[in-house]
This record gives sequence, structure tokens and C-alpha cells, in this order.
Amino acid sequence: MHHRRTKAATTTSSSKVSASRERRARRKLDGGATNGCHGDGGGKGYGARVVLLAVGSIVLGAVILWGGALHRVTTKTEAESDGDKGGNRVLSQLGKFPLPKGMKRLRNSKIHKPPPNDADIFTDIMKDDNNNNNNNINNNNNNNNDNPYNPAALAKNPHLGWQPPLLPSPLGYSFSWRVCFRADAKNDGSAQPVGCRENPDEFGTAPPPPLNFVTDSGEKIWVPDVTMVRTMLLHGMDIDGNVFPPPLDEELCQDIGVTGGKSGDSNKECVREANIRATGPLNATTVTISPSNHYGESIVDGEAIVVPAPRIMCLVYTMADAHGNRIRAMRDTWAGGCDGFLAFSTQSDPRLPTISLEHEGPESYDNMWQKVRSIWRFVGTHYLEDFDWFFIGGGDFFVM
Repeated sequence: MHHRRTKAATTTSSSKVSASRERRARRKLDGGATNGCHGDGGGKGYGARVVLLAVGSIVLGAVILWGGALHRVTTKTEAESDGDKGGNRVLSQLGKFPLPKGMKRLRNSKIHKPPPNDADIFTDIMKDDNNNNNNNINNNNNNNNDNPYNPAALAKNPHLGWQPPLLPSPLGYSFSWRVCFRADAKNDGSAQPVGCRENPDEFGTAPPPPLNFVTDSGEKIWVPDVTMVRTMLLHGMDIDGNVFPPPLDEELCQDIGVTGGKSGDSNKECVREANIRATGPLNATTVTISPSNHYGESIVDGEAIVVPAPRIMCLVYTMADAHGNRIRAMRDTWAGGCDGFLAFSTQSDPRLPTISLEHEGPESYDNMWQKVRSIWRFVGTHYLEDFDWFFIGGGDFFVM
């Protein structure tokens, strides 16, 4: 009895093995399915895997190309900034493919330095001025007849449109304006890093001023063209076609302490607390007034009126060692908002312009009142009828 059960079990097992072999053979004939599918299902599964592999390869290639382009945007080095053609670039081979339009916009928007979160007065003013400068450039390109740097104008003032070179920092996009604040505020800028726009070496040697005026006594003197900075701002470009005033980085809108820290910006705090707001762009030639108790105008039905802006001449007393930093900073920011701008210094430079005047007593802080007397005498003699208002201050102020 035991022998018969063993034989039956052996027979059953052999039948199962035979059936299994038959199924495997059938699956091979039906298309090689190995996932339990029969007939056409095996062929479809194989084709689906081929399509999936092809799609995956395309997606992977697109990701690699995009990553290379992003690498190109975010790793622009000092060598690339300086135009170096050598081997110091960190661009990968993938990063050398042409940038898609979207990535070009990312580079132009300075992806390496996102704008600050607080949209305060400084950010608004800088954006408005940059937009106005771009509009000026477009308008002037459409009408070349309005080019102020024509032969007649340059014959009167050969330095009209001059601007010092805008040298990029060798640090490239890793440069921070905060390093410029670490030096003593009274330094002449000669030790400042490139990119701070403060080094007097970037100015070169000041040319001699032209003797363009003859006094009643027959003496030939120089009377500066005080409208040159205003002319450059209204045109939106310097004589070499560069944007003027030169654009400033949005990092300067952030809180910057006296020595470059991220807190302690007392000047910005004072402006914010005073609730000072810009009344218009620097290149505005009209003002809206209400109530209109100015210029003899009268209000109709309580409405505000638009009148020509008053002509303002801004005067600065300074020293020669401030030409490359403080006077340059004025030209690059607020000076173009003045209809006339002139700095009275210890050295004349017709490119800025600055003029050196004789005055009684020594050149010292305690004798500043004598220097101011000579300034008013010169201004009253040569510019009194050209402007409505005259504003004077030292070389360390900022006008808004």
C-alpha cells in the first residue's frame, strides 16, 4: 500500500514537470513574454520598454543641456569678466552651447544676486532712473540729430561727455560693494579695490582747462560749462555710448553699515523715518505743484498745475583728493539732476568739472568761509542769470 502511494506521487510530479516545460515552450513561441503575459501581450510589453527607454534618453539629454546652460550663467568668472581668452574659465564643455532665450534673460536679471525683499525708496529710485536712462537711449537712437556731442558743442567744450572707464572687478560676480566701505571714509581711494569706482588712478592726469573767457581787465580765465553733467544725463549716454549715469548694483539698496556690515545703516534709516519720497525722475523738466502759489500761477477749481521746473545750480566745495571718489560718486548719482553742477576744489579739472579759485587765507577747514565767499563771487559774476536757485554744500553730502 505504501509502495503504490509513492509511485502515484512520482507519476503526478512527472506530469507537473512536463506541463511546466510545455508552458515555457509555448511562451517562447508566443513572443518571448517573461512576465506572465501570453500571445501578443509579450510583444507589446517589449515595445513599451523600448519607447520608454527612448523617451528617458531624450529627457536626460535635455536635463544635461539645461544644466550646462545654467552652469554657464551662474559661473561667470573673473577671467570671463575681464575678457580673458585663456584657460581660467570654469565653463564646462556643456556650458559652451548657445544659451536659450530664457537663460539669457536670467543672466541679464543677475541671477547671482537676487534683489532685496524690501522695496524701499532706494530700490524705487534706482529702478526709475535706470528705466529713464534706457528710454533716453532709445529716444536718442531714433533721432541722431539730437546728439549733444556734435562738432559745434565739442568745439566749445572738448570734454563734454567724458566719463572715467567703468572697470570690472577681477572678482567677477562674487564682488561685493561692502568691501568698498571698509576703508577710512577720508581716504583718497588709491588703495580701494577695482570695482569700487573710487581709485584716482582711473582718472589719469587732469588736462589743463581751456582759457575761454576774457575779463574786463583783459585777463584770460576759464569759465566752466556747468551744464555738461545735466546734458549727459538727459542724453542717457556718455560720448563713448555707455549708459550715463552708469548703472548701480541692487546690492547698494540693502542695509550697509558704516564699515560694510549688514546692519547699522543709519543714513538709510533716517531717510526711511523721514518718509522722503522721490517726486520724479532726475531727468524731469517740469514739476506738478498744488497749491500753486509759485511763479504767480493760480489754481482753477483746485486742480494741480504743471509748470517748468526751476533751474537749480548745485555747488560743492571740496579738495583734489576727493575727485576720484566723492565727486565721481556725485556725478554717477544725483549731480545730473541739477541744471548746473560745479565743484570748487584745490585743482581744476575740466572733465568733471572742478575749478580752483584763489581766496583769502589758507586752504583749511577753519578758513572755509573765505573759500565760500570766493565761490559766491565767481557764481554771481558768471552764472547769476542762468539759474533760479543756487545750492551749496561740502563734498560729503547727498542730494535728494
